[in-house]
Amino acid sequence: MAAVTVNSRTDSVFGNKRSINANVSIAADADTWATGLAIIESVHASSPTNNAIGATISGGTVTFQTGGAEALAYVQVIGL
Repeated sequence: MAAVTVNSRTDSVFGNKRSINANVSIAADADTWATGLAIIESVHASSPTNNAIGATISGGTVTFQTGGAEALAYVQVIGL
């Protein structure tokens, strides 16, 4: 498992939740992103080429499921 490349990132706080909006490049299936959050409650990912992107969560790390490389995917993570 390799780490995704974070091209840009914006962190926001809404009440007691943190939101991270990021543009990432995923090189291959099972690439990971250590967000810096302690707990992730939800992940939303979209591909500029309309390919499906899945995600699993473990603590503050997201593991992406893709059919291959995904350049410039948009991801929103909400957590603590």
